[in-house]
Amino acid sequence: MKNIKVEWCENFIKKAFEKKQCKGIEVRCFWNMAERSGLWERGTYGTPMSKALEKLTKIETVSDKDGNFLYHVFRLAN
Repeated sequence: MKNIKVEWCENFIKKAFEKKQCKGIEVRCFWNMAERSGLWERGTYGTPMSKALEKLTKIETVSDKDGNFLYHVFRLAN
């Protein structure tokens, strides 16, 4: 894996939320975008992208009206 800086990943996250103009991005969709950008590699943990996500986002569970799990989303923490 190439040498990726946390700052690059933070910028990617901020731009992803701006571009999507949304409050949340579904987790699998986000990881696919990060992989296509070259800032994250599938199967890696503790990477700069993980550190940037931990700093900037929180994970929320989306459920249906009956409380059944649907999916998780990343939301900007601020």
